[in-house]
This record gives sequence, structure tokens and C-alpha cells, in this order.
Amino acid sequence: DTLSTGPEMQLLIEKLQELILAENSFEQIRTAIREYSKHTHLLFALKSLTNLARNGRVSPVVAKMAGILGIRLVGKASDEGTLEPLHKCRGEEKALETMVAEMVQAGYDGGAVRIAPCQADATAAALKALLRARWPKADIRIAPCTALCSFYAESGGILVGYEDGLSC
Repeated sequence: DTLSTGPEMQLLIEKLQELILAENSFEQIRTAIREYSKHTHLLFALKSLTNLARNGRVSPVVAKMAGILGIRLVGKASDEGTLEPLHKCRGEEKALETMVAEMVQAGYDGGAVRIAPCQADATAAALKALLRARWPKADIRIAPCTALCSFYAESGGILVGYEDGLSC
């Protein structure tokens, strides 16, 4: 169980494909993917907290105030697979800068990044531009959120899967 979703899962699927095409044995693949998964991470930036309020994760009043004040919640998938809020940022630019800082703190150094926007293509492009400015050769791909990820990200949210500098 990866205890993750969306773009982090995409990184794991891509690594599995690479290992399978290299004709590794099942045991080699299992060992390699478990090790690789220790070095992939998931961040999110939410423009709306409505669904989190509906699920009892935040107070409806807090969700409403965050929307009025333009506060974006930046968080990560915890080691237990739960949503772990990290920062409350005022505005999109601050949220994206905070995400890059979190990535660096976790060991990101120009590896693969998968960005999944939910009706937030401009936000995803802005994040990609921030990352490209610092890591011009980074493998960064954008693909829209699908299904359940869209429900939680809501309109304007983005999910970001990335590998740290220790990945294989």
C-alpha cells in the first residue's frame, strides 16, 4: 500500500513500467519499487476547504473564512497516508513558493515531478515555471486530476508528486 494517490502514484507506475521493461524478476521489482517509494512524496495546495469541512476535517467556519481571505492550505501526505496540513498561505504565489520550499526541505534536487491540477492549469504552469527556473532539466509533467483526486483537490487545487534526491 503506497498510502498515497494521484501524481505520486504516477511516479510509482512509471518506475514499475521501467523495471518491468528491463525484464527484472518479480522479487527485484518488488524490492526496487519499495525502495523507490521511500523517496517519493505528495504535496497539495487547496484553494477551497469545502470538501474537507463536509468530511469533518476542518470546521465549516474555518473553511468559509479561508475562502474569503484567499488562504490556500499547503500540506502533504503523511507517512500514515493521512492529509497533513503544513502551511496556511495567503494567495497562490505564496502557496507555490511554499510548496517549492517544502520540496527542497524534503530533498528535492531536480528529479521527476508530476503535477495534477484540478481546473487550475495556470497554477500548475506557474509551479512548473518556478521549478524550471531553479532546475532547468527537471522532468516535470502536468496532467489533470481525475476521479477521487478531483473531489478532494476541488476547483483550483493542485497535487504534486515528486522524488527526492535519494531516489534510485
